[in-house]
Amino acid sequence: MARVVKRKDISVLDKTNFIGAPVEEVAGRISSSTEHADDYVILALWTLFERYLFLHLQKESKRILQVSTTRFTQETQQKIENELEYWRIDEVLDLFKTVIDSNLIGQAKQVKQYRDWVAHRNPKKPPKANVPPQTAYVVLSTIVQQLETHPEMQRATSA
Repeated sequence: MARVVKRKDISVLDKTNFIGAPVEEVAGRISSSTEHADDYVILALWTLFERYLFLHLQKESKRILQVSTTRFTQETQQKIENELEYWRIDEVLDLFKTVIDSNLIGQAKQVKQYRDWVAHRNPKKPPKANVPPQTAYVVLSTIVQQLETHPEMQRATSA
């Protein structure tokens, strides 16, 4: 878009407020828009990832009933399913350290911290780490991929 402004090819800018604006101002708006878009990508990636983890844990909790269907296992499975949404995500991530490298889990927690900063932005406190969407995608999708292919998880889905 900045190239269009520099070349003064205004036909593609008909429905924008870029016409007549200084190039530096337009470049700043575009840069700001890109940052906002990146932040929304982080929010979306985290939402999908978190939902995946909860669904995965729900599936695992149902496996308890396949092993032994007693009143205790039924109530345990039901408690897990009812309260899972209220668990702290850091604790949920820690559960997966038994099948996923703890460094990767730590990176996911950094994505979560940045996601929290994006969602609850406090201008007085900068983010602890700025996580680009590409990095977040690689970290979160690697965890999902490893969960899908881990031998213990394979036994879980075939049991």
